Amino acid sequence: MSTSAAASPAPMQTDVLAAIAFQRARTLSPVLFFAMLSWTIVIELTEHPTFDMSVVNYATALIVGVVALLSRRSIAPRWGHALCSLMWCSPVSSTLFGAWMRPEPLYSVLIPLEMVGAAVLLDTRWVAGLMLGIQVFWIPISLRASAHDAALSLMTAFTAQAFALVMQIVMRRALLLHATTAQELKIQLAERLRLEDRLLHVQRMEAVGTLAAGLAHDMNNVLGSITSFAGLLADEVTSPRGRADLEQITAQSMRGAELTRGLLAFSRHGKYRKQPVRIDDVVHEVIPMLERTLPRSIAIQPQLDAGAHCIEGDPVQLGQILINLGINAAHAMNGDGKMVIATDIVELDAGAANTLGLPPGRHARFQVTDSGIGMDEATRRRVFEPFFTTKPAGQGTGLGLSTVWGIVQSHHGAVSVESTPRVGSTFTVHIPLTAETAPAQSKPTVKTVRIQRAGLVLIADDEPAVRAGTARIVERMGLSALQACNGDEALALYLERGTSIDLVILDMVMPVMGGAECFRKLRQASQVPVLIATGYATDADVQEMVARGAALIEKPFPSSDLVTQVARLLESSRPAAPAE
Repeated sequence: MSTSAAASPAPMQTDVLAAIAFQRARTLSPVLFFAMLSWTIVIELTEHPTFDMSVVNYATALIVGVVALLSRRSIAPRWGHALCSLMWCSPVSSTLFGAWMRPEPLYSVLIPLEMVGAAVLLDTRWVAGLMLGIQVFWIPISLRASAHDAALSLMTAFTAQAFALVMQIVMRRALLLHATTAQELKIQLAERLRLEDRLLHVQRMEAVGTLAAGLAHDMNNVLGSITSFAGLLADEVTSPRGRADLEQITAQSMRGAELTRGLLAFSRHGKYRKQPVRIDDVVHEVIPMLERTLPRSIAIQPQLDAGAHCIEGDPVQLGQILINLGINAAHAMNGDGKMVIATDIVELDAGAANTLGLPPGRHARFQVTDSGIGMDEATRRRVFEPFFTTKPAGQGTGLGLSTVWGIVQSHHGAVSVESTPRVGSTFTVHIPLTAETAPAQSKPTVKTVRIQRAGLVLIADDEPAVRAGTARIVERMGLSALQACNGDEALALYLERGTSIDLVILDMVMPVMGGAECFRKLRQASQVPVLIATGYATDADVQEMVARGAALIEKPFPSSDLVTQVARLLESSRPAAPAE
């Protein structure tokens, strides 16, 4: 490994130098061609050289012209050194031939100057080889003069060659340093832009998530009051048709609750029951639902390779991920095509994990692939934003994929998408594995709740309809109810009534004083049972309150769930009968 790592910069340096040499040949060769051509014409008109000399002059100029043409063709930059060397050798060859044909002191000046020009070459091997070749011809030419002139010419030539070689090495190192620095800066800039883009995306999602959480809170209050009053009417309506209508009201309210849970999932305030879940079981439970929901012209192909591996999460919310991705795929295929739902286990190395923002290690991977219309890059970058949709007005809410993003984030995972226009898209979800095993599923049992004694219940909620509905349910149980619109009022009522209050039902988000602060002050005064009624079941304050003995019920709740919780808390707080 170390050998390859050490050798890896060499090819990169060679490619960089070859590309620079190619650009030099492309820039200098036209200038040199016109200069040589002009010089040849002037010599022809003024000195009338021999035929051989004219042929050499025109031939070397033509070679430089060919280099100029080749450097403008679509040839590989790796030929840069050869083109640059050919460009440099042409005028030197013409000068050597002229010095051989007609020795003059002028050539003793031209040759060293042209040798110094070898510094423009970027490959030291080419420079050394060409210099050696020139000396092979220049030494015999120099020795034809007197001993003094020959020594002077040779000394000047050697000095020029040494200077050219030193300059070439210095310039080569400087260019390599510049190229390496520029490449590093380019990589750093690309990484900075990528991180800035991710930061802006996260900030945008967090801002809209805060808005979604507030909207979900208000919707939970509305739905909570509907389910409470529907539950109260259920005991009074005796006709089968009327009871069926009430059941529909409750069912639709709970469906609305699922939508608010989607908003809460996006904002990462949703409730997640952390338990081991078999990966393939999630898909097995979702596929029948998709087959009933999606058009029959869509072929669903499961490819499940996760085995008995488990992840930690909420099976309902994990299923919601696949449902939303499946519905999105169906829309992308316009109701006709093939959708593949695949699961497997992957090992993410440091590079792949860093790209996804996950820790390295083993992860479960869900993939939903469709053969739909795909999407362009601009759409792909915004696809997880809430309320963003490519559908016509009135045909989409833009919450499906944003809900997926929120659920995946709350499960400490990552979701990504790859798409090609007119080919299709693949959504990939990575969630860390857990070493725990999934528990055996058991059917829930329904237990009749009976109240054995009267009591006083304090209800604190800022929504009047929720307070009224909760109070009616409590009173239907044979209990008395006190109502408070915020935590401060609830605390004052409790301190006034003291131990006559048997239970406190406490909302979390209230003006003046919230539920968390009210709970802490209640605990300073007594150990009265507290039932937290909230849609933010995973909030840190809620978890702290539950750890200190509070019970929890998630809004919106059916009236039967509230009855069960209240009866249980009152029964557990009743003093034990004295032993006879």
